[in-house]
Amino acid sequence: MTPAELLALAEENPYTGTSKQVVTLCLGIHQACEDLDPKVLRAARDEMPITDKIFSKLRVIGSLMSQLTQTQQKTAIKALPDSYNGIHSFCGLTPQELVTAIKSKTITKSTTNRDARDLVKRIRFPVERVEEPKHDTTWRTILTINENPSAPLTPDDLLKVQQEMTKVLKGYGVEVRTPEKEESIRDLQNKQRAEQEGFWRTALEEHLTRDWFKETPTEVRKQFNLRTIEELWRTPLRQFTGFIIKAEGGRQSFWEKWGRAWVCKIQLEQLKTDDKTQRYNYTRRMQEIFDDETKGGRELLLWRNKMLMGAGFLPL
Repeated sequence: MTPAELLALAEENPYTGTSKQVVTLCLGIHQACEDLDPKVLRAARDEMPITDKIFSKLRVIGSLMSQLTQTQQKTAIKALPDSYNGIHSFCGLTPQELVTAIKSKTITKSTTNRDARDLVKRIRFPVERVEEPKHDTTWRTILTINENPSAPLTPDDLLKVQQEMTKVLKGYGVEVRTPEKEESIRDLQNKQRAEQEGFWRTALEEHLTRDWFKETPTEVRKQFNLRTIEELWRTPLRQFTGFIIKAEGGRQSFWEKWGRAWVCKIQLEQLKTDDKTQRYNYTRRMQEIFDDETKGGRELLLWRNKMLMGAGFLPL
C-alpha cells in the first residue's frame, strides 16, 4: 500500500459511506499502517479529510476485519450497519465472536449503536445469574433505610446492618429485602479498568525496583525532588521519563533498556484517569511509540499484547 493508493482508496470509499465502503477503507488503512514508515503515513493522513480520532477508530475496525477470511469479510459487510461508529461498537468482540453473532443474525443492518454496546456487554462480560427467591409482591413496604451520602457505609458495614436487621425483624414476621440492581456496562468497564490498573502497577514495580532506585545518583533524585521509589512510581509521566533519562545518562539507550517500564507507566496512567481526552492522548502517544521502529516500537507492542493476553485481558 503506497500513500497514493491510500489517498485514492479514501476518496473512493468515504468513512461516512456504506458498510462495504467503510470496511474497504478500514482494511486499506490497516494495511497502510503495516506497510508505510510512520512519517510517510503521517504525511498521507494529513492529506485525508479524517480527524485523528476517527482515523484511530477506522484503524481498529481494519485490525479486526483483517483477522477474518475473505468469505467472512463479505458476510460481515452484508450484516454490518452502514455506519463506521456502529461497526466500531462491535470491535470489543473477538473475530470469532463477531462471526458467530453475524451467523446467528444477532447483528443486522438495523442494529443500533446502543444495541451493539449491549451485545458486546452480554458477550464480553457474561454475568452469572443466581435464581432469586420469589417474593410475594402483595407484601407492603413499611420502612425504608437511607444512607448519609457524606458518610457512606462500606460494603462490610452494609452487610452487617442487613444481617443484624434480619435477626431482629425475623421475629415480627417481616423481611429485609435489598433493591435489585443489575451491573451496567460502565460498572463492568470500571471493574476491568481497576483490575488492569493493579496489573500494570505490579508490572511497573517489577521493572523499577527499590534496589535500582537506591543506586541512582543522589543529585538527580534531589533535582527531581524524589526521595523514594514510590514517589517515582506515582510521579507524572513526563517527570518519570525525565528522571530515568537523567539517572541513566541520556536518551540513547532509554527505549532499549527502559521501554517496557515506560509502557507499564503510560498504561497505568491511562487507566487511572477519568478524563476521556487524556485517555485518548495516552493511547495516541503509545501508538506513536509502537509505530516508531527506531525506538523498538514493534517489540514493545508485541510485549504489551503478550502481557495482556497472559493476564487474560486480551483473547489468545
